[in-house]
Amino acid sequence: MMARRVRWGLLSCGFLWLSCGTQETGEQAPVLAGPLSLRCALPAGTSLPELTTSPNGPALLFTAEEGDTTRLQWMHWGGDQWTDTTTIAQGTTMLVNWADRPGLAFGMEGDAHAHWLEVDPRGDFTYGIRTVHSSDGGLTWSPPDCPHRDTAVAEHGFGQWMTGVDGVLFAWLDGRQFDGHSDPAKAPMEVRAAQWTAAQGWSDEVVLDSSACTCCPLTAAPQERGHLLAYRDRTSDEVRDFSGVVIQAAEDGGPAVVEGPSPVGHDGWRIAGCPVNGAALASSSERTLAVWFTNAGDTARVRSSWKSGKGDWSPAVNLNSGEAVGRVAAAVDGGGRFHAVWMERRAGEAVLVGCHWDALGQPLDDRPAVLTGVDAARAGGFPSVVGLDEGGVMLAWTTTGKEAHVRTAQWTPSP
Repeated sequence: MMARRVRWGLLSCGFLWLSCGTQETGEQAPVLAGPLSLRCALPAGTSLPELTTSPNGPALLFTAEEGDTTRLQWMHWGGDQWTDTTTIAQGTTMLVNWADRPGLAFGMEGDAHAHWLEVDPRGDFTYGIRTVHSSDGGLTWSPPDCPHRDTAVAEHGFGQWMTGVDGVLFAWLDGRQFDGHSDPAKAPMEVRAAQWTAAQGWSDEVVLDSSACTCCPLTAAPQERGHLLAYRDRTSDEVRDFSGVVIQAAEDGGPAVVEGPSPVGHDGWRIAGCPVNGAALASSSERTLAVWFTNAGDTARVRSSWKSGKGDWSPAVNLNSGEAVGRVAAAVDGGGRFHAVWMERRAGEAVLVGCHWDALGQPLDDRPAVLTGVDAARAGGFPSVVGLDEGGVMLAWTTTGKEAHVRTAQWTPSP
């Protein structure tokens, strides 16, 4: 995958302020007539938005490029605008990739954790993961460390944080088996995980799956016993459907597998290559929603399935009304309602669409709602959503054109 190379360097506590306004005027963006409201635009040069939940509400992670320098920054949603921009890292060897996005997560004790990718100069399109940690809710950050300890010239990416009462876990796709392999097309991409503690740092790594798809984003959701991690799997005959594994932090300092791996959906999509199209999970205390893209049978679809407690996944149903592109995202709001968004083409134009379910998993829409026009090229990236306590979700995506920039908006189900 093509990537930009930039050098990282840490800022102990760098604050910038970005208004919640349009790129063109810098004024407050108007409330929309359609399903989205309170749309805000960050400055030109911002991309790779990732929404997550902090102790004080939604948080937005993004990259900001200026010349040869890239900054990894995050902001807090204050109820009517994004405020208090903090720079986590900056420099000129950070890898900015449309699909392999940085991540941010907040723990249970005022801690925060972030990661990004750094180019490995020893090989072409090889890179590693760098992580940093905060004990003051993301205001200041530690020097960078690395969850993988190998010296392979390979790709390490698509990181996924999992935080909860049991501790801090991190999973990623690990390509160390590609290094020196006689036939790279047959080399396995592994799913690995490690546990982090403030006292010990990163634990030894655990292999969760020895052969996965090479570049589909991971996703995770909390469960009664740990965290469900979903990834696109890869069998010996090139079926690339999704699997899930439940893991939890262990007292001996490493991730423990509680359940799986086991299938999430049964599409039977056989493809000799990676579609770069991950799944999305969202969970409440009662049930978990999975949403994903498949092109099994040469029919592009966005599909969903439900799982309650320790039960099995329900039969998958199709969600899309137009030609599915995928790039899915999902979240649960403060009222227990589920929400999903994805990209599809209608009348030849790429759009973000979405739908809602109530807390019991029953649909709240007759058909998916068109939310906004987007760019289906790589520059358009992936959308991201996070649930709001008052109901609905915050949505973020990258708008392209003369200059790319991140936009955000609220989306709430109709009464």
